Amino acid sequence: MVSLTKYYRFYRTRFQIYFRNHKNRVLGITAATLLFLFLFSSIFSSSSKKNSIRSNYTSWLKDLSLSSNYNSTSSNAEKGGVISDSLSKESIHINRVNYFKTIFQTFEQFQPQHKLAEFTFDGNAFNQDTQLTSDFLNQIGRFSPDFISDLKQAHSQFIKNIPEFKPELLNYHGDGVVFLGGGDTTWLSLIATRMFRKMGGSLPVEVLLPTYADYLKDREICDTYLPQQNARCLVVTEQLGIARGKEEELFYEEFAISDVTMQKSLAILTSTFENAIVLTGDSILVKPLDDNFFISEPFTTYGLINWQDFNKRYTSPLFYQVADKKVEGVRVRDGPFELPLSRQVSSRKADQLFPLHDRKGTIPDNTSDGGLMVINKVKHWKTLLLATYYNLNGNACFYQLLTQSANSAEKETFAAAATVLDIPFYNVKTNVEANGFWYNNEYRGVGMLQFDPIVDNYAVLEFMDKYKDESPEFLTDANFKNFISDSSEKKSAMFFRVNFPRLLPIELISEKFIVKENGDRIRMFSDAKYFSSDLENSIWRVMNDYICHFELKCSYLKRHFKDERKSKASREKFCSEGMKQHLLWLTGGR
Repeated sequence: MVSLTKYYRFYRTRFQIYFRNHKNRVLGITAATLLFLFLFSSIFSSSSKKNSIRSNYTSWLKDLSLSSNYNSTSSNAEKGGVISDSLSKESIHINRVNYFKTIFQTFEQFQPQHKLAEFTFDGNAFNQDTQLTSDFLNQIGRFSPDFISDLKQAHSQFIKNIPEFKPELLNYHGDGVVFLGGGDTTWLSLIATRMFRKMGGSLPVEVLLPTYADYLKDREICDTYLPQQNARCLVVTEQLGIARGKEEELFYEEFAISDVTMQKSLAILTSTFENAIVLTGDSILVKPLDDNFFISEPFTTYGLINWQDFNKRYTSPLFYQVADKKVEGVRVRDGPFELPLSRQVSSRKADQLFPLHDRKGTIPDNTSDGGLMVINKVKHWKTLLLATYYNLNGNACFYQLLTQSANSAEKETFAAAATVLDIPFYNVKTNVEANGFWYNNEYRGVGMLQFDPIVDNYAVLEFMDKYKDESPEFLTDANFKNFISDSSEKKSAMFFRVNFPRLLPIELISEKFIVKENGDRIRMFSDAKYFSSDLENSIWRVMNDYICHFELKCSYLKRHFKDERKSKASREKFCSEGMKQHLLWLTGGR
């Protein structure tokens, strides 16, 4: 101890002498050292932050308590449901959030470890006229054996550990419509909700927003205009109990969830309805719709309704290997049309002879429309969680297997999940139809007509009854199409997805889509037997109301009318020269 004290005094004296003689040098060295330590700690902190997303995210999962930042953005109180006298709404919310965390712990625990670093596929293979057999589809995508093996193991473990449905914790209740919001899609959801009411839709509506920031950007829509339509906003991260701000960012970054369609499974999971019609904001109702839909066939039997897109399915045969799903050598479908037992054919050479997705055990053709679906979350709880698992691991694993292309496959995940779990669902047999306009001898499609599944189901049953005994060979997809085209009673449009382009009026006018360089104006929608020409007029009147009469402030309009001082003048000019002129033309001429 004496020697240490001696050395301490010696070096302290030397430092004091050096400091008196070289004060500026000591201060400079000290400042430089502190600056170095500050910069080093910043770099280290930034690097640690990049590598600690999982630990931060996991801390949210492990903290089975409600975030102190929780405040519901809904201006309406929760409606319906049976609430125990001993439990407050807050405690119900806490229990619900904690169960969501348990669910996401399962997603995290069984996520695949082997990510698809690079995916290559034969782009020349996508030909609608090709017989899409198993052998053919196997030649398109390139997947390593290690990737398939790891994915199969992770998938199997997740299937075995899917959390059970717990009604007392999840508290789903009632029937309603769920729109996917956020950014421009919140504007689209507002227009679609208003049109939903105008066309006779009476169901309550929830618009699901990804984050609290999305709510703040469109607060006027959420707090003022949606409640006028018996609709409200819910924030996905609030429903999950994720704190606002950085934790929300970490959540979406962790799972690489970037666009609205990828958020669909989260929106369904966190919406309050037990039975939900799930729509993107470009889906316009074209016929009356009420809660009788949910007590009618085919929904009462199946609990999940899926609509077709235009294209054939290119799902890889390896997807069924990953899912441990047996694909039998029996042809049970002709496209989307189910064949009766008398028409089903088996072969040992099914891999070379039959379209893969006409075979037993596979997802039906065609591909799915990602803009609309109907789900009973009790009956299809496991379907919902498996679809969410596919989406949370989509870009790195499952999307490429489901489409064998660079396109997102979110829209395929629910049909895939139900097929893997052997839970029957209803695939609407009436084909999607395009609608658009002709200009300069060129057709331009702007949207997709999707048909009423109740009418579709009746048509299928009538077709089967008519031919299954006398002429079973007549039971083909082509003949079914001819059968329903004979009468308007056998097909009835339900939704019109105006998605190419979307209903963004400023772009439609300024980018010369509806007003050409030479002054020509066009109607976007062709005359159809499913709706009158007044539909397009009504949509433009609704958009005109919000922009020009109510002077709505929302993220979509702020993007175009940015400067507060100039925005009023810009808006007035757009309304007088753009909206008003087009509305006058729509109502007065062609």
